[in-house]
Amino acid sequence: MNVFSLFFGNLGKFWQNPSTSRLFRFNLFFLVTETIVIIWFFNQLPPQIPLFFSQNWGLDWLTSSTSIFLLPFFSLIAILVNYSLALYFHQKKLLLSQFLVVFSLIISIFSTISTIEIIKLVI
Repeated sequence: MNVFSLFFGNLGKFWQNPSTSRLFRFNLFFLVTETIVIIWFFNQLPPQIPLFFSQNWGLDWLTSSTSIFLLPFFSLIAILVNYSLALYFHQKKLLLSQFLVVFSLIISIFSTISTIEIIKLVI
């Protein structure tokens, strides 16, 4: 029972930090914005879109248009993992915890920008 009260006590302290909660709201904003943009323009996307820009130029870049949902999915995974690790390290390494929170925001921002640029490229 003591373990649960300790966990929820740390959880409360973590979320009461103004910067943590503000950055989490920004993360959710970018994640929701990215998902809404994809859903809004999904019917206008061609059957294949460029997504794998690290591959050789040409057909290796292309994938099906439903693969664009990988960007918000990986953004969500990064948010969940980084916030879980930040919660774990909050009491021990405060700076590391803050870096993880900021890094998840950076991932969300770049993912949103990438999604918008891919959609602008193909429409």
